Amino acid sequence: MKDMATSTACLRSGCLALAAFVSMAGQAAQSAAEQLITLRNGVTLRGVYIEIPTLNENSFSVGADGGIRTPSIWSIDDGLRRTYVHRRGMVNNEPVEVPDLSLRMEFPQPVPAGANEVGSLGQILGVTPLNEYGRRQMSVRGTDGSPTIIYQGLTELTSRYAKLEALKSDSPMRLDMRVATDSIDTPSLQRIFGKLLDQDDPDARLEEVRFFIEAERYGDALHELQAILRKFPEQQELKPQLTALVERHAMQLFDQAQLRRASGQPSLAKAILEKFPLARVSRVTRLRVEDELGQIQKLETQRDETVANLRKLVGDLAPADRDALAKIVDEIDQHLSPNTLNRLSDFIRLGGNDAIPVQQRVALAIAGWMLGSGSGEQNLVIVISQVEVRDLVAQYLAHPDPKVRSVLMENLKVLEGASAEAIAKMLPLLPPPLASDQAVAIYGGQGDSAEAATKRSFHVPMDAVPDDSVLGMYHIGPDQQSFEAAQAADPMAVPEAAYLVQLPPEYDPLRQYPCIVALHAAGAPAETQLNWWAGVPTDRFLSPVDTSNASTESVRRDDASMPPSSDASSDPQVAPLKQSMRLGHAAQNGFIVVTPRWTRSGQQDYEYTMREHDAVLRSVRGAMRRFSIDSDRVFIGGHGAGGAAAWDIALSHPDIWAGMIAIGAEPRKTLLHYDANAVYVPTYIVMGEKDGRPLKRNGAVYDDYMSYQHDAMVVMYRGRGKEFFYEESKRIYDWMMTPEHARGKFPQEIDVVSMRQGDRFFWWLEWDESLPDTVINPILWEEATRIKAAKVSATIGANNEIRVSQAPATAFTIWLSPQMPLDFGTQLAVRYRGQRRDFRFTGEFQTMLDDVRVRADRKRPFWGRVTIP
Repeated sequence: MKDMATSTACLRSGCLALAAFVSMAGQAAQSAAEQLITLRNGVTLRGVYIEIPTLNENSFSVGADGGIRTPSIWSIDDGLRRTYVHRRGMVNNEPVEVPDLSLRMEFPQPVPAGANEVGSLGQILGVTPLNEYGRRQMSVRGTDGSPTIIYQGLTELTSRYAKLEALKSDSPMRLDMRVATDSIDTPSLQRIFGKLLDQDDPDARLEEVRFFIEAERYGDALHELQAILRKFPEQQELKPQLTALVERHAMQLFDQAQLRRASGQPSLAKAILEKFPLARVSRVTRLRVEDELGQIQKLETQRDETVANLRKLVGDLAPADRDALAKIVDEIDQHLSPNTLNRLSDFIRLGGNDAIPVQQRVALAIAGWMLGSGSGEQNLVIVISQVEVRDLVAQYLAHPDPKVRSVLMENLKVLEGASAEAIAKMLPLLPPPLASDQAVAIYGGQGDSAEAATKRSFHVPMDAVPDDSVLGMYHIGPDQQSFEAAQAADPMAVPEAAYLVQLPPEYDPLRQYPCIVALHAAGAPAETQLNWWAGVPTDRFLSPVDTSNASTESVRRDDASMPPSSDASSDPQVAPLKQSMRLGHAAQNGFIVVTPRWTRSGQQDYEYTMREHDAVLRSVRGAMRRFSIDSDRVFIGGHGAGGAAAWDIALSHPDIWAGMIAIGAEPRKTLLHYDANAVYVPTYIVMGEKDGRPLKRNGAVYDDYMSYQHDAMVVMYRGRGKEFFYEESKRIYDWMMTPEHARGKFPQEIDVVSMRQGDRFFWWLEWDESLPDTVINPILWEEATRIKAAKVSATIGANNEIRVSQAPATAFTIWLSPQMPLDFGTQLAVRYRGQRRDFRFTGEFQTMLDDVRVRADRKRPFWGRVTIP
């Protein structure tokens, strides 16, 4: 037994010895170094990498016949999963060596020797929590559909992963399954430590502290150290460690506040910082907290001062101008916030300059609010006209009657402030068309009550029904039963959009939010995707605590196949909520989650039909009309059949998405041929190693993504089958949040393929109908005599000329925008074979507004179009 001084030194240096029945891994394993590998897409991976030539383990495939291939793929193993990336295409610089995990506990379990290895795992039906011996039962679906029980024991534990092996039984097997350590709840870990570590030995107890520190579960480490000091009061030398743990725990809280502020949740960030345990942290941390709080308060003060200055200047205007601006000044007062303050940056900079006439300063403020920072408009007459233009534009986008829209368009055309340039700037800054004041006036305020309106600064969108029990959740369109019944009644009809939406806290319709469109597995309700991406609703909100309290209750769960109830914090004290909330990664990172209903009754798999595409795309466009979604940051993802659907829809319509995430998906049909389209869509594929040997079935498909041109990551969990992989959600959100993962600019060259009648719109190139010999009916795929993708090639070249070189059609529409690499001020030419059509922009904006109504994309509207022939 070491003395207390040695124990304290070991805690500081991380060299605590394990108890007799828990052994450290061998010195060779301990000395192995991991690498930090930075990718070109902004993601950093950690693990041990090796170079391999292919992901294809099917020896009968072309290219997998044992021929010599140059290693071009890096397999990065962190013990929990292997991540595959293309070396030249994805790795940004040379790897940097970092120490391996310092703590590796091994537990003796009755593991069978010489048993056959499990090749495939069926669907997990249930998992019991780990007991005090580190054992559990996992029920999986057997080959005949009946449940099979696998007994598992914890044989290795690190701060990153837990190794669970199959135990001796009547049917012995070898199964090495890895689950993320942070998916194991604290009570389960404490039960295991309590049984296997000598609780009367302070050195053994300190191993728990060290484990929690390396796992960055500082709250758990703090409470365990406090418990040690209570049981061993003579060992007061450990007390200084409390301060360090409080500091680390507090910094996690500070990081959470910063994330919330960056995600558009300044009130929550402020509340966290105001309750920060300042008396228990260092001076440096106190200064950082005070500075962060000061920045929030500075923006609040600046907001109030800006509104006051604007009202003062407007009061100095002529009565007619004052009356014309009264409504929009009230609007600015109501909606100006840290999310929108940058719109008035010109006015904030020049609004107090008395050398500039009052009219010009007021014009700067109102124009900035409507057109954005840098508009530079100082003509008050024009600005007053643009206020009316903006109102008419909002009515045009919201109104369902084409006759009324025709009248609105005629009224727009005669206004002095109406121009395509001004309207294009207004569009992204407007509230969503079906959640605007104009929409409420047109539709009579459906879904909005006077009481609700007083509690928020935005309207409930038209036809959106707030959920009674979950804050920020909305239902649009038929429920699952009604949706499936309508499709059964008319299988050929275009399905009505039906979807659920989860908004992040402090949702502001004037702030643009990234969005994940999540597709549920076949047979599962859409709500399962809300639970995965946004968290299971909870009625208790994790909040800042007094860290002197030693009791603890972690939100983590033992079953990695089930979602955590909250990912907001590991803080033990909670505050009850009047309405339950989802506190997962979507809330933390400020994402809107849209979950379309897309399957028909009894559907078992993705069918690759345009009915399914329509169900998803109509839901996406409907959500964009109702909620403030950043059209440059829309991702699509899904699980199982929903993952395959997300994969196929992303590659069939690559102009829409910022990235695609497929989890447990099986690529079939078009996905075997659409890898050329994947060059335009960042791709994240997740699977289990025991999901029927995926690299043997689909390795050739994954190889197609391991090229210099693709932004692709293939992730394979060790020893896992077809699961939901909740552990991967944090990495997926980090991947989506990188600046590199936003929708790309309009390409100068389009080089894609098409195989279905519905796959006929790519960025600025569209055709009405594909030639019969170039399309395949997905339902009759196996009966097709010729399966070949039709090439699509078009280029924006020199001399302001667009040339369609190849496509499965003879008639096209070319959509035009100044955001394309074109000179919109001169004549444009479109060529297809011997045909030519010219276009000169005349300033009309009806095409733009009609395009926004159809595609719901207010950031990249098309200003004109050319048809050929």
